[in-house]
Amino acid sequence: MPDFATLARQPRIKLPTPPAWVAVPGSALCDIGEATAEIKKVTTKIPQINYVRSTFVKPAHSWLLAYVAWFRKLDKPLNLHYEDQLFDCDKFARCFVAFADLLAQKGGETRGSIAIGWATVYNDYEFGGVPEGTAHAVVIIWTDEGVFIVEPQGGTISALSDYPNRNAMSAVYL
Repeated sequence: MPDFATLARQPRIKLPTPPAWVAVPGSALCDIGEATAEIKKVTTKIPQINYVRSTFVKPAHSWLLAYVAWFRKLDKPLNLHYEDQLFDCDKFARCFVAFADLLAQKGGETRGSIAIGWATVYNDYEFGGVPEGTAHAVVIIWTDEGVFIVEPQGGTISALSDYPNRNAMSAVYL
């Protein structure tokens, strides 16, 4: 787990420059009903959907691709690495989500939080280097080009409709 106290005492940590926020026109807004409907279209088992806000901003798909590449570069300067029960898959997913929302806000997004969250899943199939037969956490994000799943530890991206474990998601947290 990153030792944030030690990191905070260091004079400077050089992080890679994050991708610029790409604002998509007003059509990129969605509500929780639309977000839920997108999941229902491609799954046979609807996960429990937990949310604290009811409207979201869909980022540009090009921004998502740039953001995933940027997030992967944080491992070394922030010492982000998997440690069972300390900095494991759900913490990677929540970190990915929090940074994305912060970058959108810092980039001038004023319409609200972006349509991103994390999901718990039991891998029926291997995905992004995570073996089948394991409980896991992934990122789910609605973009202007559809709904995608991201394996935040390795950066693998899949359209929700192609995600092999889409019917094994137990909960989504938005």
